[in-house]
Amino acid sequence: MTDEEIAERIRQVRRREQRPSVIGGHPVLIETVRLPTGAVTTVHRVLDGRITVLRAGADSFSDDVARALLDVPAVSTGKIEPFPVDVPGLRLDRAVVLGPDLGSGPDRELDERTVTVVAVHHSEILPGEAEADFHRAISSRGTGLVHRLNEWNRHPVPRADARLLDDWPGGLMRRSTRFHPWPAERMLTLVAPDGPAGVRVEIQGMEGHVLTLQRRWDRAVGTLTFPGGASAAVDLPRRDLWARLGPVFLGADPAGLVTAAEGVPESDVLELRYQTEDHDSAALPRLESLDSCVARLDRQILRTPGNWAVFTSRSDAVIQVECTDDGRLWLETPDPDTKQSLGRLVTVREATALLEILAREDRSAVAGLPGVEAVPWD
Repeated sequence: MTDEEIAERIRQVRRREQRPSVIGGHPVLIETVRLPTGAVTTVHRVLDGRITVLRAGADSFSDDVARALLDVPAVSTGKIEPFPVDVPGLRLDRAVVLGPDLGSGPDRELDERTVTVVAVHHSEILPGEAEADFHRAISSRGTGLVHRLNEWNRHPVPRADARLLDDWPGGLMRRSTRFHPWPAERMLTLVAPDGPAGVRVEIQGMEGHVLTLQRRWDRAVGTLTFPGGASAAVDLPRRDLWARLGPVFLGADPAGLVTAAEGVPESDVLELRYQTEDHDSAALPRLESLDSCVARLDRQILRTPGNWAVFTSRSDAVIQVECTDDGRLWLETPDPDTKQSLGRLVTVREATALLEILAREDRSAVAGLPGVEAVPWD
């Protein structure tokens, strides 16, 4: 087919008005559709029997961005091969050629001639990755790494490829030898800081940085290894991980990067393990707020006989609770020196007061309760 015949075929297949125009010296056909979320603009360039497509949604179309993308060599290699783009005001700094996407459209012959050029940020892509793997990485069925490739005005979503080095029963990740793509911010604000104590996660940035972390009470500790092989110890408040280390995943200059800082110790928190016969469990200790720990008494522990929880303070003082066969709350503290536990039946209010002392004074006050019983360990 000639270029003119291809252009006419596009008009027939698209069934929408195709407005002829010129962008940066490139003759193109422009189609605009109005949606509640904003205008979606599709650009087709037909050149030497090949079709280059640009799509811009949410009112993000710009002639300057379109010109930069059309200047990219429209050749797909089946791999992610980034081309630098520099457009004032554009937060995205790379272009990637994708396709052809065979069999996805109503005209297979047009599909075979078509590539799509998209704008991305260098922190979002792994150069050399197979295009099929890239599509899986940004799929909405994955781990939340959803790049809205059609939104040219979006903010970058830095990617981190991560794997769990230790078992985390019931956790957000499973131990694996393979890396899986995640949003870097989610990894450093949710997964790493909220994981069980001692469970290591290995996180790779797109420029070769490798971060290995584990939670130790309210801090995250580990090692940051730079692409050249140099490394730095990491010891940060767990809630400061993204603020301190996020620039690494955005590709910022590591000069001045702070990998160790004191911070303010978290208050009103306890480590928690629990088992519920009718719902779920946490076999490894996770750090939760005092309010969340107290809420579990009514919401989970007292729901079914046999449900139990273990609460631990910063210096390892312990309180354990269990729902008895008749639906009451048994509370105790273990005494390893005498190989017995001290405990008694309590109300939720009494248990709440004891957990408050555990969290705020870092001690168990169970021994001071009236009527406390000594229960030998079998």
